[in-house]
Amino acid sequence: MNKDTSISINLESLFELSVRLNTSNDVSFILNSAILSLMGKLKISRACVLTPVNNNSVFRLELSKGKHDIEEVPFFPVDNFRELNRVNEPEKTLLDSGFNYCFPLKYMDREMYVLCFGNKYYGKPLSKEEIHYANLVAVISANAMQIVNDRLSIINAKASLEQRNQLLKTLFEMSNDFSTLLSKKQILKMLSFHLMGQLMVSRFAVFLTDTESGFAPFINRFDKTPVIKDEKLLHGINKTIQLEEMPKINENIYFAKIDARVISPLKIQGSVKGFLVLGKKMNGENYTDDNLQFIEALGNTSIAALENERLFEQELEKKRLENELKLALEIQKNLLPKEIPVITDCDLAGTSLPSRHVGGDYYDFIKLDNKRLMIAIADVSGKGMPAALLMANVQAALRALAPLNLPLKELIYRINYIIYQNTSSDKFVTFFCSIFDCDKKELQYINAGHNPPLLFRQNGDFTELKEGGIILGFSDEAFPYSEGNISLLKNDIIIFYTDGVTEAQNDEGQEYGEENLKIVISKNAGKTANLISDDIIESVRTYTKGKSQHDDITLVVIKTGV
Repeated sequence: MNKDTSISINLESLFELSVRLNTSNDVSFILNSAILSLMGKLKISRACVLTPVNNNSVFRLELSKGKHDIEEVPFFPVDNFRELNRVNEPEKTLLDSGFNYCFPLKYMDREMYVLCFGNKYYGKPLSKEEIHYANLVAVISANAMQIVNDRLSIINAKASLEQRNQLLKTLFEMSNDFSTLLSKKQILKMLSFHLMGQLMVSRFAVFLTDTESGFAPFINRFDKTPVIKDEKLLHGINKTIQLEEMPKINENIYFAKIDARVISPLKIQGSVKGFLVLGKKMNGENYTDDNLQFIEALGNTSIAALENERLFEQELEKKRLENELKLALEIQKNLLPKEIPVITDCDLAGTSLPSRHVGGDYYDFIKLDNKRLMIAIADVSGKGMPAALLMANVQAALRALAPLNLPLKELIYRINYIIYQNTSSDKFVTFFCSIFDCDKKELQYINAGHNPPLLFRQNGDFTELKEGGIILGFSDEAFPYSEGNISLLKNDIIIFYTDGVTEAQNDEGQEYGEENLKIVISKNAGKTANLISDDIIESVRTYTKGKSQHDDITLVVIKTGV
């Protein structure tokens, strides 16, 4: 299967989607979630939901993502997933508006809705696996909507049998209603339902604590916006009370512009997180003690549900980010060399350890021909995802330009221009690029502001490879870079590294430094390139004593005459 059109159906994501939809009481939420899931997974930018109305004579637009002028189209049969047909006039209208596919949401052969969406970005058609994924989402969504219908039918039937004066029974049912994880919209809908059904109250407001502005209105069902006249007095309210029972301070007006009758603190584990403010009853009756108990129980149950929803959303967001970072790390690993080239009389090693899930360090081995190998290392400013994206840009540019066999200076100029044109002024890249002639054992290089690689000779001397110039991305003007050229002897060692090695810190804030690096190289000069790389990393970890890695660590080791 073509990699560009294939899609990995993640069973875990389908399971999570199923759980989220099946715990929802909102058909719009289910439809919106289904569309967003399809658009995100299939990489499409246009989708809509059509509802059959007027005895299936016309489709009305129920939900839409993307720009178009469609409000309704004549009815046409949709039995299964298929491409839209231009011969059919309603389908031609959809095609002209950028839609290419349609499929039904059906339960027990009863058509509920029809989903339409366009091709993938750049106009690519859907693959069989992607169509299979869309059908799975359709089945999950249809089942969830049927569950909503069944659930609402049960609730309505049950409510019709209840006696409004059975307070304990109502509280028990209310607790069950809020026991499942609900969205904010569903919680407020449930709150409104119980206030109207039990107390005949349609006007209310919820104030939640805000560290900056005190109590901020979260929802307001009064005709006017309530204004708190004396917020200090609210802090002293720890039980549900009627305003007429409040002390006559500040003219006994705690809320302006509204006819407020009851204030109930919203508590979680004894801590007040907000207030529920109620207006008068629609039937004009006064609030009883039983009413106040019900209001307090309803308010505390609602704030607990809101807190659970907030924590659940945080957990979902955290998990989503973790999954995205894992994917990003996998993608970044694939950008680095998968295999180390085998060169006669030369031993090579390369490794990169990001300080976060993804990093901004980069190294590469690129074979130019049978005799020459390009070896590069780079360090992007910053850390995390922004650095990783810029690193990918550098990798793509080098991979695209390397086969052109450009002179090193020209190669550096072009990469610098690409970085400058595609990043902000605060982003830059340190870059060391070299060409190793395997026959002549010569290394030609340019160092663009990178940590100078260390050349270790068998006589114990170290030489820093400094020839070059300024960092990349600083300016689009051609800087007069200088080239370095060195001849390598048997058992010479070159260590390419990023500052994550030398700037690693111990508990006292002291950096590892170049001297420690040189000591490790000298002591392990008789080992293979891989073992030298491992010993350097182990030495850095020992020095930092398990302290969290401060920066990305990247190493390339070349040993000649092996």
